[in-house]
Amino acid sequence: MRTGILFFLIFISRHVFAADFVTSTGENPPYQIHQLVQDGAWTWFNDERVIVELQILYIGSIDSLGRVRVDLFSLASPFGHPPESEYILSSWRSRDDHNNPALLKLADGKILAAYTKHHLEPKLYRRLADIDASGRKLTWSQEIESTTEAKTTYSNLFQLSDENGRIYNFIRATGFNPNFLYSDDMAETWSGPFVLIKSGDNRTRPYVKYSGNGKDRIDFLYTDGHPRDVPDNSVYHIYYKNGNFYRSDGTFIKTLEQVEKNPLIPSDGTKIYDGASESGRGWVWDLEYDTQGNPVAAYINSADHAEGKDLRYRYAYWDEAGKKWLDRQIAFAGTHLYVPENHYAGGIAIDPADTGTVYISADVDPADGKASPSGHYQIYRGEISRDSQNPRWQQLTFDTDADNFRPIVPRGHGCKICLIWLRGQYKTYTNYKTSIVGIIDK
Repeated sequence: MRTGILFFLIFISRHVFAADFVTSTGENPPYQIHQLVQDGAWTWFNDERVIVELQILYIGSIDSLGRVRVDLFSLASPFGHPPESEYILSSWRSRDDHNNPALLKLADGKILAAYTKHHLEPKLYRRLADIDASGRKLTWSQEIESTTEAKTTYSNLFQLSDENGRIYNFIRATGFNPNFLYSDDMAETWSGPFVLIKSGDNRTRPYVKYSGNGKDRIDFLYTDGHPRDVPDNSVYHIYYKNGNFYRSDGTFIKTLEQVEKNPLIPSDGTKIYDGASESGRGWVWDLEYDTQGNPVAAYINSADHAEGKDLRYRYAYWDEAGKKWLDRQIAFAGTHLYVPENHYAGGIAIDPADTGTVYISADVDPADGKASPSGHYQIYRGEISRDSQNPRWQQLTFDTDADNFRPIVPRGHGCKICLIWLRGQYKTYTNYKTSIVGIIDK
């Protein structure tokens, strides 16, 4: 009898109390904050990191033991962790926040997870999962391993229905450049990788954020290289549609087949932000579509250039009528997370359901740049009006013993607020102890 009671208490503590609210040691936050994953982290160049299906959050991350994982959290009643909610995907361990998986719900109903080790080997890994009718249980295939010509990093997955369900995976591989692969048989076999954008001397490494509409279009927000190495690092945009690449205004650049043989270069795209300006070098963070299907971008600039102690958040949207990007600074971001990554900001995310709503992490007041009294990175919600230059900011966290950073908002969340971020201690990309927490306001 005692054994049964003990098992019941352990079960309840894991599957119910794990959804309890995260306490803050400062002021009381305006919304209840839930712990979604006890031990998990991510970088911001693998997408989608979290997807929503059947009112279940499927959360991809890398834990402090170096295991690639997917955790489930229910948005429905009962609220919290369903049974069998933890899945370890990788057959290996490599503690590095670049190693979190990208997730994609395929047209055949399966979930595809793709992941790599951070530039350690020329290999890609993937698994496919069947979902039960409730969405609360995943049955994963064996881990599938494939080789590339160069060491790899990142995965970004998209499927286009107008291309007979072709799946694309955008990675970093040959020449440290953005590469792409594609599959026409539901991720069984792949063509590529091919270099997508080539910059500099094969070490310059352009960084890209991607967004796709699931039908016929994929957008790309990218840089010349890493802001640490490129003093005039600019931000550009192109999009892919119906087998061709275009500038923001629809000007044809190249076909997909031409890019496979002769990659794009950064200047092929439309320049949104000039890194050679007095505002300093830029770096990309998020890309979504507004209600008209036009791209909306979020990125940073470093006002003190190489120092990275005065980072700023910027916001731009494509004005279809004027055929131009409208760009402006919206917030002070504060200082970098650590040296030598002097341009690692706390992070900015656009709400895909309302691109006028953004969430940022900053260790300063976003409105005036004054240092946060807590000395930690906090999460803020901003309302961005296209008619006003002054966003309205609401502070959502008040922690005095932990940092809150790298927010994301999953697509198709169906909530008033579905905000997810990392909370804890973060010293470097291989030295972290963070949980994944969130605000779920239905």
